[in-house]
Amino acid sequence: MKVKLFSILAEEIGSTIDLSLNDGFYAKDVKDSIKKAYPDFSDILDQSLVAINEEYANDEAFKLADVTEIAIIPPVSGG
Repeated sequence: MKVKLFSILAEEIGSTIDLSLNDGFYAKDVKDSIKKAYPDFSDILDQSLVAINEEYANDEAFKLADVTEIAIIPPVSGG
């Protein structure tokens, strides 16, 4: 499954990455998979939000067949 990355994650890792997710996955599973591949970004991922099908995901499980898009939105600052 392709996962879109934004902000610092996109700049450092790339705008998309491919992840292998189990059917019945949780938003936490997405972040944990990225942390395994890119441990240097664990702190940022811990603070990031996961959007699935353009809605922020909480603790619900998702079936791969129902998912068209996953995105990771890191915290941003402005001034």
